[in-house]
Amino acid sequence: MYISCGSVGDFDIVAHFVFEGEKPKLAPAEMKIADAAMGRKEFEGKAGTSLVIRAGRGASVLLGLGKEGEFELDILRQASARAALFGRETKLKFVGMAFSAQAAKLCNGARAYAEAICEGAYLSLYKFDKYKAKDSGEKDLEALVLQVDGRKEEIRQGMEYAKAVCEASAFARDIANESGDAGSPGAIAEKVRKMAGKNKLKFACLSAKECGKLGMEAYLSVSAGSDKEPKFVVLRHKPSKPRGKVCLVGKGVTFDSGGISIKTGKDMDKMKHDKCGAAAVFGALMAAAKLKLPIEVVGIVPLVENMPSGSAVKPGDIVRASNGTTIEVQNTDAEGRLILADALVFAQKEKPDAIIDLATLTGATSIALGSQAAALLGNTQWLNIRILDAGNSVHERVWELPLWKEYGEQMKGEFSDLKNISGDGEAGAITAASFLSNFSGVAPWAHIDIAGTAYSYKPKAYFPQVGANGFGVRLLAKLLAEWEKPPAKKKKK
Repeated sequence: MYISCGSVGDFDIVAHFVFEGEKPKLAPAEMKIADAAMGRKEFEGKAGTSLVIRAGRGASVLLGLGKEGEFELDILRQASARAALFGRETKLKFVGMAFSAQAAKLCNGARAYAEAICEGAYLSLYKFDKYKAKDSGEKDLEALVLQVDGRKEEIRQGMEYAKAVCEASAFARDIANESGDAGSPGAIAEKVRKMAGKNKLKFACLSAKECGKLGMEAYLSVSAGSDKEPKFVVLRHKPSKPRGKVCLVGKGVTFDSGGISIKTGKDMDKMKHDKCGAAAVFGALMAAAKLKLPIEVVGIVPLVENMPSGSAVKPGDIVRASNGTTIEVQNTDAEGRLILADALVFAQKEKPDAIIDLATLTGATSIALGSQAAALLGNTQWLNIRILDAGNSVHERVWELPLWKEYGEQMKGEFSDLKNISGDGEAGAITAASFLSNFSGVAPWAHIDIAGTAYSYKPKAYFPQVGANGFGVRLLAKLLAEWEKPPAKKKKK
């Protein structure tokens, strides 16, 4: 879809954003119809409501934003998504978005306003349909145009940012939605290599043999039962004069059967989405490159398939991570923390300003927070606050959980330094993060458990297709785009 800014007067349909009690700016014939509908209370501007008005060649759609005092950016994203989806469903070529001065004011500027509108439209029109028979009558929007109202540069900046980030989100969703067979570690690594070449990212991929030489026994143990070779991918965005350096680590289990501790059959098909953390990191690197962010970003992604076989790691086996820590594998379905352990040790060697990992790690996160927020745990408050703020601004929300030392005690092993599950079933999201904290080193580190948020089980506002939604890409892009150096450490007296 082509997106631009300009006049919206001659389009198939023009969307107007309307608050409760607000009169839309329409042509006289359309205004007469709107007044009649409002008089009958068919449309009152409530959030989530819409009204289509046809008078003459074109049409207008009124999109409710609710009460001004309750407005937030995501209401605008959802309204824009409704307009874009209406355009697609009615097989229109072009949709115009009339400028709402009041909405722009409440967004704190035309740039944020344009960004939200474009995100809603782009995200809603995503489809993963490569395996479906093509419907010759199906059409997608060709163009979306935003009215500028004298603020062309601000709107253009917001549009360009949203376009780059949403294209990166779509790439992440394609990776995450790919089947376990077509999305093997090798196949994913090859897709990422091609993406890296197009976006001038540096790409490296370590083989199992190379990882063995680095002592990554924890990582390699997870793939021991699979005939698909693991791939350890490192992506790098490095501008000429970076103002900082951040390492992003993503869990990349391309299919998770649970291994010897095999999962039940129900919803096992969804386990192709256990690579959503990896996908988010790939998408964030793509966004950083497209936006030419002045910060060095290193993406570290261990890709594996977790399968049961005669060669698979067994409950009770003890493996050694690359920092020398021994781990008793009490449950082979707690595999994500094993691959992340070695990936975090690898990230330490980069000496970054911060390390952030994303993973569909625990079902306990879904129980605690549902699908509304990801769990955030970390060792540095300033980093946690920045992640919280970035998540709120793009509606990829996170919620901080405690990481007290008592939880770490639950992960100590009887026959090894650590065990990979606590055993008592309590505070699963927290104990998993406590396990990971043993491998994060001294750098500021944050862990984001996206198990409840990375997959949409039913259609939502700008995620009408069930499946991976790219959670984390927009959050990380916003965090990196607004990155500032960490506060200086206070000298001890």
